[in-house]
Amino acid sequence: MIAALPDDAPRRSPGGLANETLGMIPFLVAEVMFFAGLVSAYIVLREGAPQWKPTGLPSLARGLSIAGTVLLCVSCLPMILAQRAARGGDRGGLKSFLIVVMLMGLTFVSLQLIEFRSLHALVPYSGNIFGSVFYTYVGLHAIHVLGGLIWLVVVIAAAFRGRYARGSSAGVTLFGMYWYFVVIVWVFLFFALYVL
Repeated sequence: MIAALPDDAPRRSPGGLANETLGMIPFLVAEVMFFAGLVSAYIVLREGAPQWKPTGLPSLARGLSIAGTVLLCVSCLPMILAQRAARGGDRGGLKSFLIVVMLMGLTFVSLQLIEFRSLHALVPYSGNIFGSVFYTYVGLHAIHVLGGLIWLVVVIAAAFRGRYARGSSAGVTLFGMYWYFVVIVWVFLFFALYVL
């Protein structure tokens, strides 16, 4: 007799990973390779530039940039709690924690937009290698965060429809994997572009 799996039961690969997770791994590997290429270009451009930063440029690691970085890093905590709530069947907690992650992500992007306006006078977009690299890399990361926030809207909508239950929370897990990746990339970019 063959037992049918419920529609929302996660499908497992022979190695024990859910198929969704197995599919997410190559995507994240591709993203790592993308940012590794950017890191390589950063190293080559920085080492080859006669002058990396414009003369008289103050430290960019200040107020808004530090606040945004701390906020994005702290957003991992409600993400972890959302994943626990999903695994434990706590639908109320899941929705609440996902909304907190959304608000923190939106605040991070808002702080970056405000910061870009103030930095434009100090670091022009063109005419120097640092400015080109800075705005390109930070902009690409912001696009990744915005993409994550769009994805999060879908996850939150599914949570409000009751899609996630104990043992069936692949959407939350996959989003969490992506969100942690975005946070780790930002920590590296912050130190490479704002601190060093």
